[in-house]
Amino acid sequence: MKRVVALVVAVVLLGLGVVLARAVMHTSGARAFPSEVASGTKPAAPDFTLPLLTGGELALASLRGKVVVVNFWASWCNPCKDEAPILQDLWVTDGESQGVAFVGVDTQDLSDDARAFAKTYGLTYPLVHDDGGDVARTWGVSAFPETFVLDAQGRAVAWFPGEVTAAGLREAIAKAQAST
Repeated sequence: MKRVVALVVAVVLLGLGVVLARAVMHTSGARAFPSEVASGTKPAAPDFTLPLLTGGELALASLRGKVVVVNFWASWCNPCKDEAPILQDLWVTDGESQGVAFVGVDTQDLSDDARAFAKTYGLTYPLVHDDGGDVARTWGVSAFPETFVLDAQGRAVAWFPGEVTAAGLREAIAKAQAST
């Protein structure tokens, strides 16, 4: 009887070990993209095609040839509310007129709440909805907001975990423009 109990305990512990190892590998792999960006290696950004909050869809690959600011956000996120006016202002002053694309990726959120957020903050750059959060996980997003700046070849040259500042984002855009 003691052998059977010991065997069952060993099997359960082995199973838990496998589950834990997979969780650690999945988590570390998910954070690989931001870590590569932070190290300066300029990894290729994972592609996505997502529905626009206004209808239709947007493929990140369609923006190749432009510097792209990709901002992950949610309507319930307080820091996202603080940075929304900064992003909108930069889109108007430094983005569209200089050929820099902005894409807001709403995730872990309801589409109706995201549309209300966009209206409240007057967001006019393209906003897509990541239903289920698969794209955010692929990009290694772990908190909101997170922002990435891509060069014209689609390589990430900057990552902002947390709120961006206008000066920091302008500097990252200039870096992306210089890397092409």
